[in-house]
Amino acid sequence: MREVLREAGILFLTAALLGFAYTAVTGKGLFADSGSPSSAAGNAIPSPAPPAMIHLEEAQRLFQRGSALFLDSRNAYDYKLGHIKGAMNIPLKEWETEKHRLHNLAKDHLFVVYCDGAECNSSIELAAKLYAAGFTNVKIFFGGWREWEAHGFPTEKSD
Repeated sequence: MREVLREAGILFLTAALLGFAYTAVTGKGLFADSGSPSSAAGNAIPSPAPPAMIHLEEAQRLFQRGSALFLDSRNAYDYKLGHIKGAMNIPLKEWETEKHRLHNLAKDHLFVVYCDGAECNSSIELAAKLYAAGFTNVKIFFGGWREWEAHGFPTEKSD
């Protein structure tokens, strides 16, 4: 019995030492540098802000400036029936096959993503996908197509 306890103790100490060595090398666990004053002194790279919601007035201002690319996250059929003038259609369900269309744009290019309106969440989901793909300047126009059209702002239809 004494031999079994000695071997179990050796195995336990070996496992503990290997665990400490692993966490020290990877910087995880006990050795993680989370929130220490020295790490907050400017060594960390700030992460971009997640997508923000904007209201109709800001969406209209960005449209008038021409400083943003409006992305319609609705399906192609709805887009063809009417969309914000100049908007690009990237349906949420087709993100994987359509994201290549944004390849030539800078990661900090301003995007305004919209869908039908408050009852539609595809704009939020598409904005999250853009953000996850590294695009850092994404806004969500939550009022979407219905609010834009109701106020008589510039629209167009596609063939």
